[in-house]
Amino acid sequence: MGKHRRWSRLDNAAKIFPTTSTNKDTKVFRFVCELTEQIDSSILTHALERTVLEFPLYRSVLKKGLFWHYFEESSLPLTVSEEAEPVCSPIYNADKPGLLFRVLYYKQRINFEVFHALADGTGVLQFLRTMVFYYLSEKYEIQSQLTDYDAAQDQKSQDAFYQYYDKTETVPKIKRVRAYRMGGERLPDHRIGVTEGFLSAKAVLAKAHELDATLSEFLVTLLLLSIEEGMAVREKNHPVVITVPVNLRRFFPAQTARNFFGVIQVVHHFGKNGKTIEEVLSNVRQSFRSQLTKENLSGIISHYSALENNFLVKTIPLQAKIPVLRISGLRADREDTVAFSNIGQVSMPPEAAKHIRLFDMFLSTKRPQICLCTFGDMLAISVSSPLTDTGLQRRFFRHLTAMDIGVQVVSNLEQNGEEEL
Repeated sequence: MGKHRRWSRLDNAAKIFPTTSTNKDTKVFRFVCELTEQIDSSILTHALERTVLEFPLYRSVLKKGLFWHYFEESSLPLTVSEEAEPVCSPIYNADKPGLLFRVLYYKQRINFEVFHALADGTGVLQFLRTMVFYYLSEKYEIQSQLTDYDAAQDQKSQDAFYQYYDKTETVPKIKRVRAYRMGGERLPDHRIGVTEGFLSAKAVLAKAHELDATLSEFLVTLLLLSIEEGMAVREKNHPVVITVPVNLRRFFPAQTARNFFGVIQVVHHFGKNGKTIEEVLSNVRQSFRSQLTKENLSGIISHYSALENNFLVKTIPLQAKIPVLRISGLRADREDTVAFSNIGQVSMPPEAAKHIRLFDMFLSTKRPQICLCTFGDMLAISVSSPLTDTGLQRRFFRHLTAMDIGVQVVSNLEQNGEEEL
């Protein structure tokens, strides 16, 4: 008789990813930690082995059940490899279950790629921070501990959507709009172009505060202005919609390392709402501050969870659910122009931090996506896109340089790889 393997349910947000993952949009995202010295692969392997013991869900494979996909415990080997494949290449293969992450390295960079069904950005960051800390501890004999994330294993594996879903709460109706979409020639072989900009966090934040804006409000405003500058006159009849993932742990106490995020939208119609920086920022500020409330986000949790917890939906076999989930995913794709994600400030103990240059993050995507990550005074802003045209990236970063904020730009689309704006 075979060994009984433990299994666990997917969280609410994870259920859409196995059915909507394709070669065009792999649902994979990458976190980067760039160190000050070349990576030692043997030490990185040791660090991975130690980290997985603290995050056992990462030893899982994804399988199909009768009603939903589920995670099953696995004994597959843990591997560390030198970078060889395109960024955010497919991880999940329904016909050949494997681990849902990969650890890569290139020169001074540790690249950690994860299939989104396993965790969100905040959850993945906790895994990466732990792995990097163990790596540096072994290499430099660091004696301190990573004490700011000491959740127990059951807390790390918690389904926080289930914990905070209130079935007595009225499920809010979410208004749908048909968003302006950026078209154009796509990169071959389903590849994504990644443009990274590195800036002084203090300088950008100071400019945001001058305008009475948060960092995210300020950068979303510049993003909207950059999009508008590339739109044809007739295209301005459609609203530009920026999708913004929100870390729900900021509003609902949870230490889960799985998915626990909601999504808000900033909708701006340049013909109706104006196109000066003051007009755009006013709308962005109002959008953020009206939606980033515990009451509103609780309604979003209820909206996400109500369908999953519907008795009739529960009894429908997975094979019948899959086409519906795919149609739902296609419909959602029409409702935004660009996605914007701010992972926030990344902290590490001082003894480890001195060996780290930066953290960064980017995703596979079917439309442009901007991610930002701050470590010390290093603000990394990455733009990932399947399009060959880089006009949006250039306009966005030039808005910042026009404000006397220095930006170093590196791109996998540039022949020489690096340029100064």
